[in-house]
Amino acid sequence: MSKLSNVRLRLLGTFAMEANLGRPIAISIRAAKARALLAYLSMKPDFRARREELAALLWGDNPESLARHSLRQCLISLRRDLCLASEILAVDRDTVGLRTELLAVDARGFAALARSDSADELAQAARLWRGAFLPDLVLDIEEFEAWRQREAERLAAAAAGVFETLCRNADARGDGKAAIAAAERLVALEPMHEDRQRTALKIFARYVGREATLSRASLLTDLLRNELDVGPEAATQTLIDAIKRGDFEQAPGQAEMRGVAGPATSPNATALTVAVTTMLPAAMAAVPTVMPAVRDAAPAPLRFWRRRLPITAAATGTLLAAIIIGAIAVQSLVTGWPLWPIASPRSPGIVVLPFAADAAGRSDEAGFAQALTHDLIGYLSRFGNLRVISEQTSGSYREIDVVRRLQADVGASYVVAGRVGSDENALRIDFQLIDTATRATLWSETVRREASGPAPIADEAARGIARGLAIQIDRIGALRVRTKPASQLTADELVARGYLALGRSITRENLSAAMTSFKAALQRNPHWQPALLGIARVQIVATTNFVDLDPPPDLDKAEQVLSEALTKSPNSISALYSLALLQKHNRQYQASLRSLQRCLELNPSFLPAQGQIGDVLVRLGEPEKGLEQILQTIRVAIPNDPTTGYWYLFAAEAELELGHDRAALDWALRANTFLPGSALVQAWLASIYATAGDKSSAAKYVALLTKMAPARTRLFLEQRPVDNGNGAADRRGPRILDGLRQALGSSLS
Repeated sequence: MSKLSNVRLRLLGTFAMEANLGRPIAISIRAAKARALLAYLSMKPDFRARREELAALLWGDNPESLARHSLRQCLISLRRDLCLASEILAVDRDTVGLRTELLAVDARGFAALARSDSADELAQAARLWRGAFLPDLVLDIEEFEAWRQREAERLAAAAAGVFETLCRNADARGDGKAAIAAAERLVALEPMHEDRQRTALKIFARYVGREATLSRASLLTDLLRNELDVGPEAATQTLIDAIKRGDFEQAPGQAEMRGVAGPATSPNATALTVAVTTMLPAAMAAVPTVMPAVRDAAPAPLRFWRRRLPITAAATGTLLAAIIIGAIAVQSLVTGWPLWPIASPRSPGIVVLPFAADAAGRSDEAGFAQALTHDLIGYLSRFGNLRVISEQTSGSYREIDVVRRLQADVGASYVVAGRVGSDENALRIDFQLIDTATRATLWSETVRREASGPAPIADEAARGIARGLAIQIDRIGALRVRTKPASQLTADELVARGYLALGRSITRENLSAAMTSFKAALQRNPHWQPALLGIARVQIVATTNFVDLDPPPDLDKAEQVLSEALTKSPNSISALYSLALLQKHNRQYQASLRSLQRCLELNPSFLPAQGQIGDVLVRLGEPEKGLEQILQTIRVAIPNDPTTGYWYLFAAEAELELGHDRAALDWALRANTFLPGSALVQAWLASIYATAGDKSSAAKYVALLTKMAPARTRLFLEQRPVDNGNGAADRRGPRILDGLRQALGSSLS
């Protein structure tokens, strides 16, 4: 396995953790108190605390002996979740600490940069500020909450100082765009803070214009009245009166900036602005995913080169229309398989603006940005439910401030804006997905790649980013599907709801919910192929993931449906991928390999097929080649790809085949954190422990497996050896399956 080089801990915004083991790997810390312990230690001056201090902080309501026992159990759980990164913990009899040489903490880095007078370092601080300190880690523990609140207030005050300084400096040099961006981030820290609102109003008056600024002032007045039942402070009202009189000198070039940030003046704008901006992040967070710790993160605040813009009443109708369109398309990319090969007129349009380079004069960064833009447009166009605007057209829009024009000019629902730069011997890619109607940032992410040849790295990064963008667009559409009663859904939307359930963790409840939605769609249209494919998919997923369904899956019927679908639509990735999984289950490995390779020919960004190819190669007797393919898939994907847990299982299977039992166990334990409640993970853990000779641990996971899926477990034991994929029947199969038979035989006998 690769050696750990560093661990990044994010405390600003949603808690997240990532280890670099030759490639970035997201780490999921399941227990809230374990996350709290990490956060507390990482903010201590020396990254260390005494055991009694930690016990009192997190378990102070318990007797001392019980509190110390709880701390020990928490550390055991934390080590298990950290897995390959557990060496960052430094634990002895009296203290618990973190190894500083391996750990980078965004909140500490931000606090250090925020104290600087350097413009470059303040800009770096702005990039690090992704939101408040630990907003998603609220424990009902007085000691911890008091500490968290103090840290949050201290860091928020530092952020205010950063944005105030950036705003003031940009205004002094006449850079209206940068001044507006900093002012809006300043206001976003605390919208009810009127002195910050006054700063923003002055900037708007200078660079945007009198009418747009007065509209913004009206929104502020309504916000204060609705939320606090008060009017503006005297200083605020005096400023508004001065703006009305036209007392502010307009900066040079002000005319060119009209419309950049002015809100709508609809009488209902305030209510809708507050309602939609409040509801959208909450609704997006409610969409379930496989990786709760990182993937459920709310969209990060804009970095210094971005601008947060309010959702307005005039744009709400367009946003809801985009959500409905996305809901119809959600069946493709929540699970990764487009059902329609060609974008329809209803498909959401997307524009990729040319990626900018931090150091535009450096040919490597500029060339990388250009190659990344080109490749990303090409890969996005392979997703059948997206209508991608051509590179020639998108290249004429080079400023992020034109996003609203794109809706009218080319009918685009979304814009992708990004930037590349160098960061510690690696290339850093920051990008965001923006709604053209509202100019709201729906999703943002940072991807890092080793700094080697720009062309191959750009191609690799573009594949992962394209898949991530397509998944996020479908998640936005899924919001509408989740809230509407089934009786009001069309057949399209019922299928979308079914795939949404299928995209959650693979449990009996979720698969049954998916099956119910697909059957309801067939009641509307008995021959609706997407619904038929959905039912086939549920049956295959249940079989291959050790899930008991009632009635049991009919794989012969599923195969018939897939064959009929491929006869009508030979390029249906949905049908091809489902068929590949069925062929793999039946140990028709060469046929499965061909089906998966065809999926990648149709869409090179369809990473689930690439990962499955690696696992099929393992089962064909090429574990080293298969492991290389699996690790490449993990590297290409963005850190929060929802299929990551399965790729970890594939890596475990490959390492087991190579005789690396410890490495196999590490991968499987990591998969267990990403796929909670998965019977398949319990089966693989039982197999690995049995292969390694740990009968008691194997029995533990056999008990969990048989409790989750008694019928599927019994059927597995009753299976007879079949063709091994090379044309000969052989009792020995892949070690992962042999180990499972051994574990079940020992425990159930």
